[in-house]
Amino acid sequence: MKKHLVLGALAVLALAACSKTETLEVNKGNEISLSAVTGKNLTKAFDGYCNNSKPNNFDVWASSDSKLYFAKETYTWDAGTSTYKSGSARYWPASAVNFFALKNQNGTVTFDPATPKLSIEGYTVEATPETQKDFLYAVSKNVTKPTGTPTPAATLNFRHALSQIEFKAKNDNSNIHVVIDKIQVKNVYNKGNFSVSEATTNNYKITSDPHENGETPISDPRTGVCIWDNQDTYASKASYTITPKNISGNVISVDVKNGGTADLTVTDPAGKEYNPNTLYLLPQDVAAWDGTGKAVDSEDAYFIIDALIYNVAGTEVNKTTDVVLWGKETTPGSGVWKSKSIAVPFPASTEWKGGLRYVYTFNFTSYGMGGSDPSTGDDVLTPITLTVTVDDFVDAGNTEVNVE
Repeated sequence: MKKHLVLGALAVLALAACSKTETLEVNKGNEISLSAVTGKNLTKAFDGYCNNSKPNNFDVWASSDSKLYFAKETYTWDAGTSTYKSGSARYWPASAVNFFALKNQNGTVTFDPATPKLSIEGYTVEATPETQKDFLYAVSKNVTKPTGTPTPAATLNFRHALSQIEFKAKNDNSNIHVVIDKIQVKNVYNKGNFSVSEATTNNYKITSDPHENGETPISDPRTGVCIWDNQDTYASKASYTITPKNISGNVISVDVKNGGTADLTVTDPAGKEYNPNTLYLLPQDVAAWDGTGKAVDSEDAYFIIDALIYNVAGTEVNKTTDVVLWGKETTPGSGVWKSKSIAVPFPASTEWKGGLRYVYTFNFTSYGMGGSDPSTGDDVLTPITLTVTVDDFVDAGNTEVNVE
Protein backbone atom coordinates (compact mmCIF):
# COMPACT_ATOMS: atom_id res chain seq x y z
CA MET A 1 0.00 0.00 0.00
CA LYS A 2 1.36 3.40 -0.96
CA LYS A 3 2.13 5.63 2.00
CA HIS A 4 1.22 9.30 1.63
CA LEU A 5 3.13 12.05 3.37
CA VAL A 6 0.26 14.24 4.44
CA LEU A 7 0.83 17.90 5.33
CA GLY A 8 -2.20 17.61 7.52
CA ALA A 9 -0.85 18.22 11.00
CA LEU A 10 0.92 21.52 11.35
CA ALA A 11 1.97 21.46 14.95
CA VAL A 12 1.19 24.47 17.08
CA LEU A 13 4.46 24.21 18.93
CA ALA A 14 4.15 26.94 21.52
CA LEU A 15 2.79 30.33 22.42
CA ALA A 16 4.24 33.07 24.57
CA ALA A 17 2.99 34.75 27.76
CA CYS A 18 2.02 31.67 29.80
CA SER A 19 3.49 30.57 33.07
CA LYS A 20 3.42 26.87 32.17
CA THR A 21 4.57 24.86 29.15
CA GLU A 22 3.96 21.32 28.00
CA THR A 23 6.15 18.73 26.29
CA LEU A 24 4.92 17.75 22.84
CA GLU A 25 5.49 14.23 21.54
CA VAL A 26 5.01 12.85 18.04
CA ASN A 27 2.68 9.88 17.67
CA LYS A 28 3.62 6.90 15.54
CA GLY A 29 1.93 6.55 12.17
CA ASN A 30 2.23 7.32 8.45
CA GLU A 31 0.40 10.61 8.56
CA ILE A 32 2.03 13.73 9.98
CA SER A 33 0.67 13.94 13.51
CA LEU A 34 1.24 15.61 16.84
CA SER A 35 0.21 14.90 20.39
CA ALA A 36 -0.78 18.21 21.99
CA VAL A 37 -3.26 19.68 24.42
CA THR A 38 -6.58 20.18 22.70
CA GLY A 39 -7.25 23.89 22.55
CA LYS A 40 -10.66 25.50 22.70
CA ASN A 41 -11.93 27.83 20.02
CA LEU A 42 -11.34 30.88 22.19
CA THR A 43 -12.67 34.34 21.47
CA LYS A 44 -12.67 36.17 24.80
CA ALA A 45 -9.67 38.11 26.07
CA PHE A 46 -9.67 36.24 29.38
CA ASP A 47 -8.90 33.01 27.48
CA GLY A 48 -5.82 34.18 25.57
CA TYR A 49 -3.83 31.46 23.83
CA CYS A 50 -0.68 29.92 25.27
CA ASN A 51 1.13 26.58 25.41
CA ASN A 52 -1.62 25.06 27.53
CA SER A 53 -4.49 26.51 25.53
CA LYS A 54 -3.95 26.26 21.78
CA PRO A 55 -6.48 27.24 19.10
CA ASN A 56 -8.85 24.68 17.61
CA ASN A 57 -8.10 25.97 14.14
CA PHE A 58 -6.09 28.50 12.14
CA ASP A 59 -5.55 29.53 8.51
CA VAL A 60 -2.38 28.63 6.59
CA TRP A 61 -0.77 30.04 3.44
CA ALA A 62 2.21 28.30 1.80
CA SER A 63 4.75 28.90 -0.96
CA SER A 64 7.28 26.59 -2.59
CA ASP A 65 9.97 27.44 -5.14
CA SER A 66 8.78 31.10 -4.97
CA LYS A 67 5.33 29.99 -6.17
CA LEU A 68 2.01 29.84 -4.41
CA TYR A 69 1.58 26.34 -3.02
CA PHE A 70 -1.77 26.93 -1.34
CA ALA A 71 -3.75 29.86 0.04
CA LYS A 72 -5.82 30.04 3.21
CA GLU A 73 -6.25 26.41 4.05
CA THR A 74 -8.02 26.08 7.39
CA TYR A 75 -6.33 23.53 9.64
CA THR A 76 -8.53 22.13 12.42
CA TRP A 77 -7.66 20.07 15.47
CA ASP A 78 -8.82 16.46 15.05
CA ALA A 79 -9.24 14.80 18.43
CA GLY A 80 -9.43 11.33 16.93
CA THR A 81 -5.92 11.51 15.49
CA SER A 82 -4.53 14.26 17.74
CA THR A 83 -3.52 16.23 14.65
CA TYR A 84 -4.35 19.44 12.85
CA LYS A 85 -5.85 18.63 9.44
CA SER A 86 -7.05 20.61 6.45
CA GLY A 87 -10.32 19.77 4.70
CA SER A 88 -8.39 17.95 1.96
CA ALA A 89 -4.89 16.60 2.53
CA ARG A 90 -1.91 18.53 1.25
CA TYR A 91 1.28 16.67 0.30
CA TRP A 92 4.96 17.46 0.56
CA PRO A 93 6.57 18.75 -2.66
CA ALA A 94 10.19 18.06 -3.59
CA SER A 95 11.20 21.66 -2.86
CA ALA A 96 11.14 23.40 0.53
CA VAL A 97 7.92 25.00 1.80
CA ASN A 98 7.32 28.32 3.58
CA PHE A 99 4.35 28.25 5.95
CA PHE A 100 2.46 31.36 7.14
CA ALA A 101 -0.41 31.02 9.61
CA LEU A 102 -2.95 33.40 11.17
CA LYS A 103 -5.62 33.11 13.82
CA ASN A 104 -8.35 35.70 14.48
CA GLN A 105 -7.29 38.02 11.66
CA ASN A 106 -9.52 40.60 9.99
CA GLY A 107 -9.03 43.11 7.20
CA THR A 108 -7.72 42.25 3.71
CA VAL A 109 -5.07 39.50 3.68
CA THR A 110 -2.45 39.39 0.91
CA PHE A 111 0.18 36.67 0.46
CA ASP A 112 3.29 37.25 -1.64
CA PRO A 113 4.84 33.78 -2.30
CA ALA A 114 8.01 35.14 -3.95
CA THR A 115 9.24 37.27 -1.03
CA PRO A 116 7.61 35.43 0.88
CA LYS A 117 5.47 37.79 2.96
CA LEU A 118 2.01 37.85 4.49
CA SER A 119 0.23 41.19 4.89
CA ILE A 120 -3.07 42.54 6.21
CA GLU A 121 -4.48 45.88 5.17
CA GLY A 122 -6.85 47.57 7.60
CA TYR A 123 -6.76 45.27 10.64
CA THR A 124 -9.18 46.72 13.23
CA VAL A 125 -9.29 46.01 16.98
CA GLU A 126 -12.70 45.06 18.37
CA ALA A 127 -14.53 47.73 20.36
CA THR A 128 -15.02 46.05 23.75
CA PRO A 129 -12.75 43.93 25.98
CA GLU A 130 -15.29 41.10 26.00
CA THR A 131 -15.23 40.71 22.21
CA GLN A 132 -11.52 41.26 21.60
CA LYS A 133 -9.54 38.30 20.28
CA ASP A 134 -5.94 37.22 20.71
CA PHE A 135 -4.61 37.73 17.15
CA LEU A 136 -1.87 35.15 16.41
CA TYR A 137 0.65 34.66 13.62
CA ALA A 138 3.32 32.06 12.82
CA VAL A 139 5.97 31.63 10.09
CA SER A 140 8.09 28.57 9.38
CA LYS A 141 10.44 28.88 6.38
CA ASN A 142 12.41 26.52 4.14
CA VAL A 143 10.77 23.42 5.58
CA THR A 144 11.66 20.25 3.69
CA LYS A 145 9.88 16.93 3.91
CA PRO A 146 10.88 15.48 7.28
CA THR A 147 12.57 12.09 7.40
CA GLY A 148 12.23 9.39 9.95
CA THR A 149 9.81 6.74 11.12
CA PRO A 150 7.30 7.92 12.03
CA THR A 151 7.51 11.02 9.89
CA PRO A 152 8.04 14.03 12.18
CA ALA A 153 5.56 16.87 12.14
CA ALA A 154 5.94 20.26 10.56
CA THR A 155 5.97 22.79 13.38
CA LEU A 156 4.62 26.30 13.80
CA ASN A 157 5.44 28.63 16.68
CA PHE A 158 2.75 31.26 17.11
CA ARG A 159 3.33 34.78 18.40
CA HIS A 160 0.86 37.35 19.73
CA ALA A 161 0.42 40.25 17.28
CA LEU A 162 -1.34 42.68 19.62
CA SER A 163 -0.27 44.41 22.83
CA GLN A 164 -1.84 43.29 26.10
CA ILE A 165 -2.82 46.10 28.51
CA GLU A 166 -3.69 45.68 32.19
CA PHE A 167 -4.21 48.03 35.14
CA LYS A 168 -3.50 48.24 38.84
CA ALA A 169 -3.88 50.98 41.46
CA LYS A 170 -1.65 51.85 44.39
CA ASN A 171 -2.14 54.17 47.35
CA ASP A 172 0.94 55.64 49.02
CA ASN A 173 -1.01 58.29 50.95
CA SER A 174 -2.12 57.29 54.46
CA ASN A 175 -4.64 60.13 54.61
CA ILE A 176 -6.84 59.09 51.69
CA HIS A 177 -8.83 56.02 50.66
CA VAL A 178 -9.61 55.45 46.96
CA VAL A 179 -12.50 53.46 45.46
CA ILE A 180 -12.29 52.81 41.69
CA ASP A 181 -15.32 51.93 39.54
CA LYS A 182 -14.08 52.29 35.98
CA ILE A 183 -10.99 52.79 33.79
CA GLN A 184 -10.97 54.15 30.26
CA VAL A 185 -8.26 54.31 27.61
CA LYS A 186 -9.12 57.31 25.47
CA ASN A 187 -8.19 58.08 21.85
CA VAL A 188 -5.76 55.35 20.79
CA TYR A 189 -5.32 54.06 17.23
CA ASN A 190 -7.44 51.00 16.53
CA LYS A 191 -6.66 50.35 12.84
CA GLY A 192 -3.42 49.63 11.00
CA ASN A 193 -1.55 47.43 8.54
CA PHE A 194 0.18 44.20 9.54
CA SER A 195 2.97 42.29 7.82
CA VAL A 196 5.36 39.46 8.65
CA SER A 197 8.16 37.81 6.68
CA GLU A 198 10.65 36.46 9.24
CA ALA A 199 10.38 32.97 10.72
CA THR A 200 8.97 32.74 14.24
CA THR A 201 10.95 29.61 15.06
CA ASN A 202 12.00 30.05 18.68
CA ASN A 203 9.43 29.84 21.44
CA TYR A 204 9.46 32.90 23.70
CA LYS A 205 8.24 32.10 27.19
CA ILE A 206 8.75 33.66 30.60
CA THR A 207 9.81 31.07 33.14
CA SER A 208 9.12 33.45 36.03
CA ASP A 209 5.80 34.98 35.05
CA PRO A 210 5.84 38.80 35.54
CA HIS A 211 2.07 38.79 35.69
CA GLU A 212 2.15 37.00 39.02
CA ASN A 213 5.29 38.23 40.76
CA GLY A 214 5.97 41.65 39.34
CA GLU A 215 9.14 40.71 37.45
CA THR A 216 9.65 41.87 33.88
CA PRO A 217 11.99 40.67 31.14
CA ILE A 218 15.18 42.71 30.92
CA SER A 219 15.10 42.58 27.13
CA ASP A 220 12.94 41.33 24.30
CA PRO A 221 14.72 38.31 22.74
CA ARG A 222 12.08 37.46 20.17
CA THR A 223 12.82 37.08 16.48
CA GLY A 224 10.28 37.02 13.69
CA VAL A 225 8.33 39.91 15.16
CA CYS A 226 5.60 41.34 12.94
CA ILE A 227 5.50 44.91 11.64
CA TRP A 228 2.62 47.31 12.25
CA ASP A 229 2.34 50.57 10.31
CA ASN A 230 -0.04 53.18 8.89
CA GLN A 231 -1.93 53.65 12.15
CA ASP A 232 -1.65 57.43 11.85
CA THR A 233 -2.53 57.31 8.13
CA TYR A 234 -5.86 55.69 8.95
CA ALA A 235 -6.29 58.19 11.81
CA SER A 236 -8.92 55.82 13.22
CA LYS A 237 -9.09 56.10 16.99
CA ALA A 238 -11.22 54.47 19.65
CA SER A 239 -11.72 54.48 23.41
CA TYR A 240 -12.00 51.39 25.60
CA THR A 241 -13.85 51.04 28.90
CA ILE A 242 -13.04 48.59 31.67
CA THR A 243 -15.41 47.98 34.58
CA PRO A 244 -13.69 45.92 37.31
CA LYS A 245 -15.19 42.49 37.85
CA ASN A 246 -14.43 39.61 40.15
CA ILE A 247 -13.47 36.18 38.87
CA SER A 248 -17.16 35.27 38.64
CA GLY A 249 -17.77 38.18 36.28
CA ASN A 250 -19.71 40.35 38.73
CA VAL A 251 -19.12 44.11 38.60
CA ILE A 252 -17.28 45.39 41.67
CA SER A 253 -15.77 48.56 43.10
CA VAL A 254 -12.09 48.22 43.96
CA ASP A 255 -10.89 49.63 47.29
CA VAL A 256 -7.30 50.91 47.28
CA LYS A 257 -6.19 51.25 50.88
CA ASN A 258 -3.18 53.02 52.29
CA GLY A 259 -0.03 51.07 51.41
CA GLY A 260 -1.99 48.67 49.22
CA THR A 261 -1.98 47.68 45.55
CA ALA A 262 -5.13 46.41 43.84
CA ASP A 263 -5.68 44.70 40.49
CA LEU A 264 -8.22 46.50 38.31
CA THR A 265 -8.28 44.10 35.37
CA VAL A 266 -7.10 40.68 36.50
CA THR A 267 -8.95 40.23 39.77
CA ASP A 268 -7.60 36.74 40.47
CA PRO A 269 -4.09 36.76 38.96
CA ALA A 270 -3.00 33.59 40.74
CA GLY A 271 -6.04 31.67 39.53
CA LYS A 272 -6.30 32.80 35.92
CA GLU A 273 -3.86 34.58 33.68
CA TYR A 274 -6.46 36.31 31.53
CA ASN A 275 -9.64 38.12 32.49
CA PRO A 276 -12.53 39.73 30.56
CA ASN A 277 -11.01 43.14 31.32
CA THR A 278 -7.60 42.44 29.81
CA LEU A 279 -7.25 44.63 26.72
CA TYR A 280 -5.74 43.58 23.39
CA LEU A 281 -4.81 46.83 21.65
CA LEU A 282 -3.02 47.84 18.47
CA PRO A 283 0.77 48.20 18.76
CA GLN A 284 1.64 51.88 18.26
CA ASP A 285 3.58 54.93 19.32
CA VAL A 286 0.91 56.49 21.53
CA ALA A 287 0.13 60.10 20.65
CA ALA A 288 -0.33 61.27 24.24
CA TRP A 289 -2.19 64.23 25.72
CA ASP A 290 0.33 66.57 27.38
CA GLY A 291 -1.68 66.86 30.61
CA THR A 292 -2.49 70.55 30.26
CA GLY A 293 -5.91 72.13 29.84
CA LYS A 294 -9.10 70.11 29.54
CA ALA A 295 -8.59 66.45 28.69
CA VAL A 296 -12.00 66.34 27.00
CA ASP A 297 -10.72 68.80 24.40
CA SER A 298 -7.77 66.57 23.47
CA GLU A 299 -7.73 64.33 20.40
CA ASP A 300 -4.71 62.52 21.86
CA ALA A 301 -4.60 59.58 24.26
CA TYR A 302 -5.13 59.72 28.01
CA PHE A 303 -6.59 57.63 30.83
CA ILE A 304 -9.82 58.21 32.72
CA ILE A 305 -10.34 56.77 36.21
CA ASP A 306 -13.81 56.91 37.78
CA ALA A 307 -13.12 57.11 41.51
CA LEU A 308 -14.36 58.15 44.92
CA ILE A 309 -11.65 59.56 47.19
CA TYR A 310 -12.24 59.77 50.95
CA ASN A 311 -10.32 61.72 53.56
CA VAL A 312 -9.24 59.32 56.30
CA ALA A 313 -9.79 60.92 59.70
CA GLY A 314 -8.61 57.92 61.73
CA THR A 315 -6.48 54.91 60.93
CA GLU A 316 -9.06 53.33 58.58
CA VAL A 317 -11.67 54.88 56.32
CA ASN A 318 -15.24 55.25 57.58
CA LYS A 319 -17.34 55.68 54.44
CA THR A 320 -20.31 56.86 56.49
CA THR A 321 -18.64 59.69 58.38
CA ASP A 322 -15.39 60.54 56.57
CA VAL A 323 -15.38 63.50 54.20
CA VAL A 324 -15.46 62.82 50.45
CA LEU A 325 -12.62 64.65 48.70
CA TRP A 326 -13.59 63.62 45.17
CA GLY A 327 -16.93 62.35 43.92
CA LYS A 328 -20.47 63.52 43.30
CA GLU A 329 -23.69 63.09 45.20
CA THR A 330 -26.37 60.99 43.54
CA THR A 331 -28.84 63.69 44.63
CA PRO A 332 -27.59 67.04 45.97
CA GLY A 333 -27.72 67.00 49.76
CA SER A 334 -28.43 63.26 49.95
CA GLY A 335 -25.06 62.34 51.38
CA VAL A 336 -24.94 59.39 48.99
CA TRP A 337 -21.84 59.57 46.80
CA LYS A 338 -20.70 57.98 43.58
CA SER A 339 -17.45 58.09 41.64
CA LYS A 340 -16.33 60.95 39.43
CA SER A 341 -13.94 61.02 36.46
CA ILE A 342 -10.22 61.78 36.79
CA ALA A 343 -7.97 62.42 33.78
CA VAL A 344 -4.43 61.00 33.85
CA PRO A 345 -1.81 61.51 31.10
CA PHE A 346 0.11 58.64 29.52
CA PRO A 347 3.79 58.35 30.44
CA ALA A 348 6.02 60.25 28.01
CA SER A 349 7.19 58.38 24.87
CA THR A 350 4.80 55.46 25.29
CA GLU A 351 5.28 52.69 22.72
CA TRP A 352 3.30 49.44 22.58
CA LYS A 353 4.87 46.43 20.86
CA GLY A 354 3.12 43.29 19.70
CA GLY A 355 3.34 40.29 21.99
CA LEU A 356 4.26 42.31 25.10
CA ARG A 357 2.14 42.91 28.18
CA TYR A 358 1.99 46.41 29.68
CA VAL A 359 0.74 46.86 33.24
CA TYR A 360 -0.12 50.44 34.23
CA THR A 361 -0.25 51.18 37.97
CA PHE A 362 -2.07 54.37 39.01
CA ASN A 363 -0.21 55.52 42.11
CA PHE A 364 -1.97 57.97 44.44
CA THR A 365 1.10 59.49 46.07
CA SER A 366 1.56 61.69 49.10
CA TYR A 367 1.26 65.34 48.01
CA GLY A 368 0.07 64.25 44.57
CA MET A 369 -2.68 66.21 42.86
CA GLY A 370 -4.70 63.09 42.08
CA GLY A 371 -4.94 63.82 38.35
CA SER A 372 -7.24 66.49 36.92
CA ASP A 373 -10.89 67.13 36.24
CA PRO A 374 -11.27 66.23 32.53
CA SER A 375 -13.88 68.95 32.01
CA THR A 376 -12.15 71.86 33.75
CA GLY A 377 -8.47 70.95 33.95
CA ASP A 378 -8.46 71.66 37.68
CA ASP A 379 -6.46 69.43 40.04
CA VAL A 380 -8.51 66.74 41.75
CA LEU A 381 -6.76 67.15 45.08
CA THR A 382 -5.15 70.23 46.60
CA PRO A 383 -2.69 69.48 49.41
CA ILE A 384 -3.19 71.56 52.52
CA THR A 385 -0.11 73.69 53.08
CA LEU A 386 0.28 76.33 55.73
CA THR A 387 2.16 79.60 55.97
CA VAL A 388 2.72 81.06 59.41
CA THR A 389 2.80 84.57 60.84
CA VAL A 390 3.44 85.28 64.50
CA ASP A 391 2.22 88.36 66.33
CA ASP A 392 4.88 90.54 67.90
CA PHE A 393 4.63 90.80 71.65
CA VAL A 394 2.72 93.96 72.42
CA ASP A 395 4.28 96.20 75.10
CA ALA A 396 1.81 96.29 77.94
CA GLY A 397 3.70 99.02 79.79
CA ASN A 398 6.31 99.18 82.54
CA THR A 399 5.15 98.28 86.02
CA GLU A 400 7.39 98.74 89.02
CA VAL A 401 7.30 96.05 91.66
CA ASN A 402 8.88 97.00 94.95
CA VAL A 403 10.96 94.44 96.64
CA GLU A 404 10.90 95.03 100.37
